[in-house]
Amino acid sequence: MGAWGKELQVAVKMLFTVHRQVIFLLCLLPVLYTLFFGGLFYKNSLTMVPVVVCNLDVGDKGQELVRDLADTPELNVTLVNGDADTDKLLAATNAAGAIVIPQDYTAKISSGSCATVELLAAYGNTVEGGTITKAVQAVISAKNAELIAKYRLSAGWEMAQAQGAQLSLSTRTLYNPTGGYTDFFLSPLILHGGQIAMVFLLGPSLVLEKRYRGKEMLVYPIRVLLVKLLLYTLLGTAVMVLCLTIGIGFFHMVCRGRAGEIIMLLLAYMSCMVSFALLVGAWVKVPYRAITYSLFYIMPSVLFTGAIWPRSSMDVVSYGLSYLLPIGYVADDLRSLLVKGASAGLEVHIFILLLWGMFFSCMAVWGLKHALERKKNAGNYVAGVETAGS
Repeated sequence: MGAWGKELQVAVKMLFTVHRQVIFLLCLLPVLYTLFFGGLFYKNSLTMVPVVVCNLDVGDKGQELVRDLADTPELNVTLVNGDADTDKLLAATNAAGAIVIPQDYTAKISSGSCATVELLAAYGNTVEGGTITKAVQAVISAKNAELIAKYRLSAGWEMAQAQGAQLSLSTRTLYNPTGGYTDFFLSPLILHGGQIAMVFLLGPSLVLEKRYRGKEMLVYPIRVLLVKLLLYTLLGTAVMVLCLTIGIGFFHMVCRGRAGEIIMLLLAYMSCMVSFALLVGAWVKVPYRAITYSLFYIMPSVLFTGAIWPRSSMDVVSYGLSYLLPIGYVADDLRSLLVKGASAGLEVHIFILLLWGMFFSCMAVWGLKHALERKKNAGNYVAGVETAGS
């Protein structure tokens, strides 16, 4: 068996001995991310968002509007009496929105004047705030269309003309019809879970392996790191595919892309993250430092990917940071493949990920060579045997 074959045999053996806990957690963490966040976004839409309504109108039109709001499934309406100030209404309750119907609402509607209903949506939670705003706007739009048709009939229009001569919008969504939060959030979070598991586990384990194998590992850094790169890239990609399969099968994620393109993107991404983990593990001396140094690079990365906040609306600094993070080249592409079936920059981003991986790998090789030189200069090796001082 050649040197490469022996190194592969050693690496596989260590997977199931020294690193067995690492491998277990490496497989478990992304799956847990998928299950927990998939369950969190599984409903894909908000219902029964608490809203308080203060109806100052004593006429029948005000009561009719309250009933229409209460019949909306997105809203959980509580009718209150008292202050018409929406800010005070929200402050006095735990509601996410407050609606005030003015006291002259019926009179203005009956006379053909414009009546204004006040809505205050608390955007402390943007999803709740957006849901309330859209639901109330839908009710008001329906009431407005009904009033327009009524006035047209009173002006002598035919019934078909009065009800049909209106502007309508036909909407088709690429996401789940009920909202698409799973499609929007889950795939970037799966990628984030994968990079956390790979970097926070593989980096420290490489530090321990340097101590365990000693000079044997440091003398041939290219061979050692390439074998690890191959094994962990295949393992990480398999875990990512499993997580996406769970998301598609159990949490109804949309998947319109070709499997080959998705796997190629995941292979490039995982090879890049494995290379980064090896880079960190090759340079640090203490396992906890591998986690500490990686923390500042990995943890905020999902916010700079463009998958949650679009790159087109980022400031210059954030825009630049988004291209210094490997996940920034994959998160939007993966979601586009799943949702739209194609991604315009896929080939370019795969190539850039491979370049990043090559850079990280070269730096990791340099780190192991530097560690060997450091040990030699310290006199910790005598005739190729590590002394107790190392």
